[in-house]
Amino acid sequence: MREDLKDLLPADFLERTPFEHLKYLPRYLKALLVRAERADLNPSRDKQRAEQIRPYLELVRNAPSKLPPDFRWMVEEFRVSLFAQELGTAYPISAARLDKACARAQSD
Repeated sequence: MREDLKDLLPADFLERTPFEHLKYLPRYLKALLVRAERADLNPSRDKQRAEQIRPYLELVRNAPSKLPPDFRWMVEEFRVSLFAQELGTAYPISAARLDKACARAQSD
């Protein structure tokens, strides 16, 4: 989760975060807090959900230039849907939607 926080709020996050996504940062941070609280109660469930998001985080961290411009933010929304669903997402998101976005980017 520390790595997730570093990804979300790097030292230059104001330069790297598109203006339209700044308004979502409080929700993303709240989702990290909810996740941390729940991970203490049920570590195996947290691990299972972390495995669902891991491949997409690796893509964002290792090959961002090969992804659609908003893919990184799609992953943040997916994180909210997995770990703090009650906070809601900005739009419908799922692993299937992330896979489709990746496939579309690869075919372009």
